[in-house]
Amino acid sequence: MVFDKAKVLEQIQSTLSEIPLPGTPGNIVQAGLIQRVIAHEGEITLVIEFPPELTSQQGSIQERIEEEISKIESVKKVTLLHKKPETEESSPAPEGAQGPGPNTVGAQDIPGVTHVIAVASGKGGVGKSTVAVNLAVALQKLGKRVGLLDADVYGPSAPKMLGTEEDRPNATEHETILPIESHGLKTMSIGYLLEDDSPVIWRGPMVTGLLRQFLFQVEWGELDFLILDLPPGTGDAQLTLVQSLSLAGGVIVTTPQDVALLDVQRGIQMFQRTSVPILGVVENMSHFQCSECGHVTEIFPGAGGEEISNRYGVPFLGKIPLEPSTAIQGDSGTPVMISQPDGALASTMTSIAHKMVEALVKN
Repeated sequence: MVFDKAKVLEQIQSTLSEIPLPGTPGNIVQAGLIQRVIAHEGEITLVIEFPPELTSQQGSIQERIEEEISKIESVKKVTLLHKKPETEESSPAPEGAQGPGPNTVGAQDIPGVTHVIAVASGKGGVGKSTVAVNLAVALQKLGKRVGLLDADVYGPSAPKMLGTEEDRPNATEHETILPIESHGLKTMSIGYLLEDDSPVIWRGPMVTGLLRQFLFQVEWGELDFLILDLPPGTGDAQLTLVQSLSLAGGVIVTTPQDVALLDVQRGIQMFQRTSVPILGVVENMSHFQCSECGHVTEIFPGAGGEEISNRYGVPFLGKIPLEPSTAIQGDSGTPVMISQPDGALASTMTSIAHKMVEALVKN
């Protein structure tokens, strides 16, 4: 019998949600005991974290988990791994951080894709999509096989930035989708499916279904990296994507002003709660340098991305200046990494790509 990984993961999530947490009205998933579920063929591995107050009940809860999961058809073996709870003495929690939550059950791999990297921002208007597109091109120029998924359903911008607005994806005989290829990237976006100026008025479940289709029913092929351009914010769509995937890491994009940094903290905490390694922070629109006199003007007041990196103990990947050419080339459908490969901004993006890969290796 063929092992249906997606189906089994759904059954596991449903089963775990039915196991109560003694002494509370909730279950073990809601309590955050389940850190991760890994399914390989018929072998299931669960990473579990027991807080100190549940130590006395650890044995009975483990037995219940093993017993219930073993009842699922196709499950041949159940292994429980324990994650040691962090303490203030061994690992101080970053300011504003929250503990791990019920958020990694059912995380799936995309066949053929080695690393999925989520590019996120706490708010819109910080140039997240521009960074995601140029980061994808920078990785491609480093010799990597790269895909780009524009997951910003309500404001898709990748087709315009890549000059593929008029392209439409084709379906295969197996009812999967062929991605659009541009500048050496394999890409997918809801923008390829919409008529010009068509508004996207969908409720959450419809958005979730579409994004899962883009993740698991697109013929991505063999990729070293799939860059996931998340919608701004930390709502249901973002959490669904983060929970659905086995993410290799996340990159946070911000501008220097304080109001953006406040929202960045929420993005960092979202990754922390879902046990996704944060590969670093990128400060976009950091400053403007006059091309005539060389004078540097700080556009936004604020502490900057470096301060937030230091506060949370995550890498700082670099500062991207505000340059008119970035917007001009993005609107023309040719990312600045392509149009000005020897320019200062391309050099900065290449450096950011290198640092991100280094952070990925360390994790």
